[in-house]
Amino acid sequence: MLGSRHRVTIKDVAAISGVSTQTVSRVINKRPDVAPGTRERVEDAIATLGYRPSAVARTLVARRSNAIGVLLAGMGYTGTTLTLAGIVDEAANLGLTVLIAELPEGDSLDDPRPAISALAERHVDGIIMSVPDVGHSVDRIRAVLPEQREPVVFVKAGVSDTYSSVLVDNAAAVEEVVDHLVSIGRTRIGHISGPANWHEAHDRREGWERALHRHELEAEPGLCEEGDWSPASGATAMSALLDRRPDLDAVVAANDGMALGAMHTLRGRGLRIPEDVAVTGFDDIDEAAWFAPTLTSVGQPLEEMGRQAVRRLWSEFNGDATPAVVIPLRAELRIRESTIGTTDSRSE
Repeated sequence: MLGSRHRVTIKDVAAISGVSTQTVSRVINKRPDVAPGTRERVEDAIATLGYRPSAVARTLVARRSNAIGVLLAGMGYTGTTLTLAGIVDEAANLGLTVLIAELPEGDSLDDPRPAISALAERHVDGIIMSVPDVGHSVDRIRAVLPEQREPVVFVKAGVSDTYSSVLVDNAAAVEEVVDHLVSIGRTRIGHISGPANWHEAHDRREGWERALHRHELEAEPGLCEEGDWSPASGATAMSALLDRRPDLDAVVAANDGMALGAMHTLRGRGLRIPEDVAVTGFDDIDEAAWFAPTLTSVGQPLEEMGRQAVRRLWSEFNGDATPAVVIPLRAELRIRESTIGTTDSRSE
């Protein structure tokens, strides 16, 4: 029996469980190469002795910090915060600490290298990238990442053949939206896009254009107006579209916030939704089902994307050398009153 003043060590755990200290270390660090019975015996010994491994020692021995870095932008947006919630939740399940570096809006998006370096200096075991830019920012990320040894996973974007990614097919999802609008007789379909430097906005606009071409419908630049994801920008964009094209009978907004702004403008001009103009959004935020009328939108599993990114990162820093795994998740079109109307309006 150990004395009350004795500090429990890894050797004590090994002696009681009848294994080597290396095996105890593998159990502590959640390595997969331990037999279930052995793992249970070691965990029982740890619980009985009240052993608390030193975080510093674990880092030195395993060359692991049990911390992951997350580089992101747009914390004020629902999609970003929900994805981060999934990351934090899954990291906690795996016993990992999350260190966050945010890229502010503006010119700093062009150079993420300082933020990446700051995470690497904290000795994170891997980095999850949730960044918007499809231009210079991504090019610079590609340039700096080979300098780091940590595995990297991109979430919400497929960047290259070098790094794994977790994503939904934004273009295909918007194609499905346009198909739905065409199926209910809409032929003059406008688009309110997100900021041009966001990869999701780029892909959603591409899906809108691709579907219109497939249906042999007009897909002119004058049918598209750029917003900044906010309801105010959606309202302004809708006004500009109506000024140019008062014959619009549908609009595809690249997120639910801009769809809400578009609906505000339409009502202000005395236009009925969906009788005169059908409206769709993207993300299917909780409030979408409470809009008046309720909003047809594309739901994407944002929290699950974050969880999957952590699981992939965990696999990579535990030895999975499979290159550039792409984990596709399904987006789902949810049809509501903003495109098909209420029972009463459909009977008119």
